[in-house]
Amino acid sequence: MTLISLHEMGEVIRRVRKERGLRLEDLADENISPATVSNIERGVAHVSPEKVTYLLDKLDIPAQKLPEILEKEQQELQELFVQLQIVSTLREIGKFDEALQTLDSMPVDDHHPLIPQVYYYKGRCYFSKKKYRQAERAFHNAIRSVQQGENQENNIESAGYLMLGVIAYLQNNLTQALTYANQGLNVWVQGGERLHIRHLLLRNKGVCLQRLGRITEGMQLIQEIWDEVEQVDRIETKLMFYWLRADFSKRSGFLDEAIQFTLQGITLARRNSKLVSLFELWTLLGSIYLEQKKYHLAEQALETAQKLRGSFPDGARLASVYTQFGLLSMVNKDLDKSYEYFLEAITISKKYQDAARLISNLSVMGEICRKRGQAAEAIDYLQQAVALAEKHEYKEREAKLWMQLASCYEGIDDKEFIHCMRKTYSLQQTKQESYIVHNDII
Repeated sequence: MTLISLHEMGEVIRRVRKERGLRLEDLADENISPATVSNIERGVAHVSPEKVTYLLDKLDIPAQKLPEILEKEQQELQELFVQLQIVSTLREIGKFDEALQTLDSMPVDDHHPLIPQVYYYKGRCYFSKKKYRQAERAFHNAIRSVQQGENQENNIESAGYLMLGVIAYLQNNLTQALTYANQGLNVWVQGGERLHIRHLLLRNKGVCLQRLGRITEGMQLIQEIWDEVEQVDRIETKLMFYWLRADFSKRSGFLDEAIQFTLQGITLARRNSKLVSLFELWTLLGSIYLEQKKYHLAEQALETAQKLRGSFPDGARLASVYTQFGLLSMVNKDLDKSYEYFLEAITISKKYQDAARLISNLSVMGEICRKRGQAAEAIDYLQQAVALAEKHEYKEREAKLWMQLASCYEGIDDKEFIHCMRKTYSLQQTKQESYIVHNDII
């Protein structure tokens, strides 16, 4: 028997057993164990054909009836597959509760071949409703169901890890998000379904590395997969790879290369009318020109990004253009204007609970306040940043922040100064790579 026919045969046996109200133990005897019956029902390949034949005889399933039973089974699977497509459509148009009701009404149990997809779509519905705990449970169940079966070619396991990573990212748990991305890539079945899932996992891994300041790893990842980028069919994912390539090049000091990839990304985004990507790429270009000290070009790029606001739904990304305008104002020694820009960036980052951007913006705001002679306000902003860095375990950022706090306390409060220096020293023992907070701002 082929692997496919084993799956089909197993489903027939499971269906007949369920219809007759029999347990696995009820079919076991000295010739076949409950575990073997379970393996046959799940289509496990290493079960001998003799055991399958023995079980068919025991259930009194005639061999000549198998094609008819299998055809009926395939028709029922097709109907259920259509139901899943209906669920997916309902979710796309925002009818999440109706989609969940449809999933709950489907006659599938934990051994059904479509149960991983059922759990996965439930997770997607809960995710869309922002019920993340229920979504996580559903995605874990989808992963478990795949692992207990043999049909992994649909890559539902990778898709489950992808969504778990997105939830972790939204909760500012970047380390866990990175772990999920790696797990999803590790179980990816080459030549299977859902090719876009692999591209999304690679994109998410790159974003996590970028946010964590692990620039060397990020650059290596992007260079390794760059030959695949033109094969990416989802334009938003492809544009994010261009953004990552440009950003990692910038952070690695290859500014001309960074400009090249940013401009290529802008052209691609403009041709495809992807306004969010245009905003992000023009903002990035402004930051690169700022790094090159080409301030006039930086201002033009940032103003272009600013003009795109209102063309797409607001989000945490809006903070980035205010951040760059604030840095440009610092260069021009206009601390008052810089203060206002960073105040807006902080407000947006808090609204959308973007810890990575918020920590960076609070850090620079502390520096601005210190330069303006507002020591107490500087300390307050830096303490907020430290608390967030501790909460989300951003060790490298936390070390930098303690050092900034020490500079604020120096000559004012010796006890706090010593405390900050001790914290800095302790964190530097585990520091993996150095980076500049200004460069970490997106």
